[in-house]
Amino acid sequence: MGDYESGTAIFLSIIVGFILLFFIDGLFVYTFTGFLAAYLTRAEVRSAGGGAAASLILAVISFSSGMIFGPQMPGRIAGLAAPDIFTFTTGLVIIGGLSLLLGGIGGYIAVKAFRE
Repeated sequence: MGDYESGTAIFLSIIVGFILLFFIDGLFVYTFTGFLAAYLTRAEVRSAGGGAAASLILAVISFSSGMIFGPQMPGRIAGLAAPDIFTFTTGLVIIGGLSLLLGGIGGYIAVKAFRE
C-alpha cells in the first residue's frame, strides 16, 4: 500500500491512467484509476471519493484531448460538420458521470479490500 497524501496519489494515478488509455479501453482504465488513487492514499484518509475525483479528472483530460485530436474525416464531411454545443455538453456530462461512478466503484473496492 502506498503512503501518499491524497493529492499525490490522485496525480500519480492520473499519470498511470493516461498511459493506460493508449493500450486499454477507457471504461476499465477509469475503474483502475479510481482503485489506484484509493490504494496509494494513506490508510487513515483513504476513501472512494479520491478515486472518483481521479477518474473524473482523467475523463476530462481524455475528453479534451479527443477534442483537440479529432478523428480523420474526408474534406466534404468535415465541411458539413459544424460545432454543436448541445452534443458537446451532453457528452461531457455523460462521460463525467460515468467516470465518477466507475472511479467510485474502484475506490470502494480498494477501501474495502485493503482496510487495516
